[in-house]
Amino acid sequence: MSDEGTKITIRMGSEEIQMMEDFMSDHDIGNRSDFIRDAIKGYIASVKAGQPQNAEGGIFVRLNDVQMDTLDALVQTGIAVSGEEYIRKCVLDKIIPKSIEDDAIENAFRAAQMKAALK
Repeated sequence: MSDEGTKITIRMGSEEIQMMEDFMSDHDIGNRSDFIRDAIKGYIASVKAGQPQNAEGGIFVRLNDVQMDTLDALVQTGIAVSGEEYIRKCVLDKIIPKSIEDDAIENAFRAAQMKAALK
């Protein structure tokens, strides 16, 4: 883009900057201005198309402060790696039948035994 454009200053936290730079590095994006211009265009296009505005196109759930504090405590005690991971585990525990999970564990163990026998 030419230098004729309007300069805009924004404030971002260090986590946001790191996320942006990691993404830019992974996707070979040259500079922050290109990234932000593309992000704005993509956001506007997705809103016009009626798409949900969460990062991964999944389900967005708003939790209250008590629920968030509970998840933070689970992470701090080491029970969960992250709040998102814990919620994902809870959902999977509810939608995957116990018999399917047991079969998957048994099959994984048999595969590990066969692999060990080949060594």
